[in-house]
Amino acid sequence: MSAKRVARTSGGWLSYFRAVKRPLLLIVLLCFGLTSSGQKTIQDTTLQFFAIGGELGIHQPFGDLQQRFGTGGLAGGSFMFKSRNNWTVEGNVGFFFGNQVKEDSILKNLQTENLNFIGRDGNPVDVFLYERGFVSTVRVGKIFPIVGPNPNCGMHLALGGGVMQHKIRIQPEFETLPQLEGDYKKGYDRLTNGLCLSQSLGYQHFGNFRFVNFYVGVEFYEGFTQNRRTLNFDTQMRDTKERMDIIGTFVVRWYFPIYRRQARDYYFY
Repeated sequence: MSAKRVARTSGGWLSYFRAVKRPLLLIVLLCFGLTSSGQKTIQDTTLQFFAIGGELGIHQPFGDLQQRFGTGGLAGGSFMFKSRNNWTVEGNVGFFFGNQVKEDSILKNLQTENLNFIGRDGNPVDVFLYERGFVSTVRVGKIFPIVGPNPNCGMHLALGGGVMQHKIRIQPEFETLPQLEGDYKKGYDRLTNGLCLSQSLGYQHFGNFRFVNFYVGVEFYEGFTQNRRTLNFDTQMRDTKERMDIIGTFVVRWYFPIYRRQARDYYFY
């Protein structure tokens, strides 16, 4: 009796599996078909994703800033969000620097008749002047896919605003000039900052295989700035002039997109 009961039980499970095998197979095939139909690749679809960028470039001062500095370099980074409609929101920090300081008479009252700086040991020392500054902005833009290998590429126009700051970095040789030690430098460095506007126009490229993603373009910053030091030691006056500091840059920016998967295997769920 027990043997017949076991055989009957086994036969029941086998019959049940045969009964549901075809419906299960149909459901699996249907789900696979729906998943396949939902597959989107960067080659034929505008995608939504985040991207981290690093940039290098050159900058040219204009306006009031041109009276203080010359052409220099630029380096920085950014974080971008790109929507499925090719709208972008991007936060950016760019540091600009150079060694062309035109406002080089700020230390004249520290020089001897022979235009030398005398160090603590009584010997002449050199003092070097550099340009240092940064712009930090948030820009909203749009990619127009009129050129490029996929609809995520094209001309990129962006507008925004943020903060601009710059100063003259004063670097005495061997740090042996007592008149420029500690906070004394602040009386000469012309620290200046304020709000700024920003515009950019260039070509935005996101490659089909995720590895080649870059931006090449020009960007402009208009800073509404003012000297923030209480007193300039060389003039013995406070500088209250409102400035218009303009920077034009040529930038190459490399991006590292953050996808759920590689771009060609991106899925929407």
